Amino acid sequence: MVIEEPKVGLMIPTLNAGKCFETMLNCIENQKMANLRKIIIDSESDDNTRMIAKKHGFEVYNINRNQFTHGLVRRQAVEILSDCDFIYFMTQDAYVHKLAFSNLLHFMILHPRMMVAYGRQVVDVPGENYFDQKDREFNYPEESRVKAKKDIPRLGIKTVFSSDTFSIYRREYLENVGCFPKDVRFAEDMYIAARAINSDYEVGYCADAVVTHTNGLNFREQFNRYYNMGKFHAQNKWIQKSFGSNEKDGITLVLTQTRELLHSNKLFKIPELYIRSFIKYSGYRIGKL
Repeated sequence: MVIEEPKVGLMIPTLNAGKCFETMLNCIENQKMANLRKIIIDSESDDNTRMIAKKHGFEVYNINRNQFTHGLVRRQAVEILSDCDFIYFMTQDAYVHKLAFSNLLHFMILHPRMMVAYGRQVVDVPGENYFDQKDREFNYPEESRVKAKKDIPRLGIKTVFSSDTFSIYRREYLENVGCFPKDVRFAEDMYIAARAINSDYEVGYCADAVVTHTNGLNFREQFNRYYNMGKFHAQNKWIQKSFGSNEKDGITLVLTQTRELLHSNKLFKIPELYIRSFIKYSGYRIGKL
């Protein structure tokens, strides 16, 4: 009996991807994924992003920069890749490690009720990005996890944590929950994960599918990120009503990092930790208002 290989697609939203884009695409080519349909949806880049993508075998589509939302661009991708059984989503600044694509796909196939799975994120040059590194270790542990509705009492809002920095979706289930809403501007990954759990699908985390991804945000950018997160939860109150609030996780993260700094004799970093935490919390609370 001949077993049909699943049809798989990949979409990357782009905007002036810059000099490192070719390196990122080379990492994808090294995955040796046969018959992978690759597209970018580009927000009117001013550089050579589209040319580099075409050189690496990507189909190139466009979206008006003023119309872009994270929900809309991914909804368009699902429509374009309607011939695919599974769809990877990535960001233009994530660098996949060896076997990341195949490991994530196999993890998904092993769990027939799983709608979305996301990979592990690590940072480059950890010594220069201490808090980025610690945030990643908190959110992306070394052990894989399958999350379902039964886990809500134990995991709370973490049940619906997901990341489209590097993820894969089962297209059929994604469409069953209504796909990505066009008007979701931020945290579309959490939105869909919440829809998945409420529809009795599973959300997976595959620790063996690794990407290097470093935000490197300054204080202003941190504030804006958490402002947008607060605004997202204010606009989608049903998520925290169903799964709990983010504040508990934030407090746990600060306490964990404080203990680590004390034990590793890095007391000089504690003021920066509290400043960063205050900025995040302020942005989040103001966004919720």
